[in-house]
Amino acid sequence: MKQKQKENIFIIALAGLLLIIVFWIAILAFSAEPTLQPEQQIQPTITITLTPTPTHETTSPPVKYDTAAQDKLLDKFNNRQALSSNDTFAKAKILASLPPGQQSGIVYKTSNISIEYVHSPDLFQIEILTTDIAQAKAAANVWFRAQGMSQRGICDLPLLFYLNWEIANQMRGQNIQFSPLGNGC
Repeated sequence: MKQKQKENIFIIALAGLLLIIVFWIAILAFSAEPTLQPEQQIQPTITITLTPTPTHETTSPPVKYDTAAQDKLLDKFNNRQALSSNDTFAKAKILASLPPGQQSGIVYKTSNISIEYVHSPDLFQIEILTTDIAQAKAAANVWFRAQGMSQRGICDLPLLFYLNWEIANQMRGQNIQFSPLGNGC
């Protein structure tokens, strides 16, 4: 029996020792305040790399506009000619194609041109969406003629051609002189 008693005392002592160790670890874990490091703020880093571009791309337009034609267009705009009754009717027919309640907007569009009427200056502007400028201008002329406009009426509206920016950039360096006037104007 003494043997059994010694084993029980040994087990109880071992259990007590384990309890003391666990208790001691718990005290250390909960009593020690963690030393918190101040949060580091992450600052974004912006890196700008400037790549020099050729001077001609930044200082000159992709396509040279014909200054004489620009002056002529400005004169037509400032000194408008009265449209004939047929041309006035054709213009009214074109403007009737605008959505209800809108005074300005696109009246015709294809893959090569976009014809927009702008109410405030009373102007038609045609955006050329192709590198074939002559074909685009001819298509616009045909469309206006199909609406009942005479050639003189087309020139007197006035209307302004301009190149889409991407198309103009595609034509950079080709030494093109672009006229904003319609064919025969």
